[in-house]
Amino acid sequence: MHLKKKNKFLNTDKVSDTLEALSKKPQDGKTSIIELMDEFHENGIALAMIFFSLPVAIPLPYPPGFTTIIGTPLIILSFQILLGYHKVRLPQKINQYEIKNSTLTLICNKIVPILKILESYIKARFSFAKSVYCEQFIGFVSLICAIAIAIPLPLTNAIPALGIAIMALGLLNRDGLVIIGGFFIAIVGLIVAMGAILVSWVSIKYLFNLIF
Repeated sequence: MHLKKKNKFLNTDKVSDTLEALSKKPQDGKTSIIELMDEFHENGIALAMIFFSLPVAIPLPYPPGFTTIIGTPLIILSFQILLGYHKVRLPQKINQYEIKNSTLTLICNKIVPILKILESYIKARFSFAKSVYCEQFIGFVSLICAIAIAIPLPLTNAIPALGIAIMALGLLNRDGLVIIGGFFIAIVGLIVAMGAILVSWVSIKYLFNLIF
């Protein structure tokens, strides 16, 4: 496995600007995932992580099973960051999946205002944020969070998703302080998720013993 030492997979566009442009697509059309990834340009994996994770962290009227659907590409993307990939590689079935532009607009209109607030405080700081090991660390933590997001249980999704989004935003801007903040949010989210899983398991076990 060869890791790129030069961390030059980012461009100078703000994340909010890129997502705001998506919201202006014709509302009667659809956009495939592979087309979305092309529009993310050099920001690739990190921006894709933000795009897939932030909607889970923001309460929107999503259909049942939505977090599992979103969690799958997040697992793949996290694993790719862990392996040192800088270009998004998703299975063909996911690449061909189409999102209504009206849904894209809904998501982006919710995400962009939050991103603009966060971006006003973000700046490059702490040299470790430029390290390939920092990328791998973010990939590892995000992978665990993505698995939690994919579990269709209450309280296992929103906080881990927020942690992933903030870490990815910090990575895009090489802001070590934001990365650290995202890491602690991710840890809190994983603790809450583990508690929710444990409570669910105990409840199921109790009901099983009660019935049988």
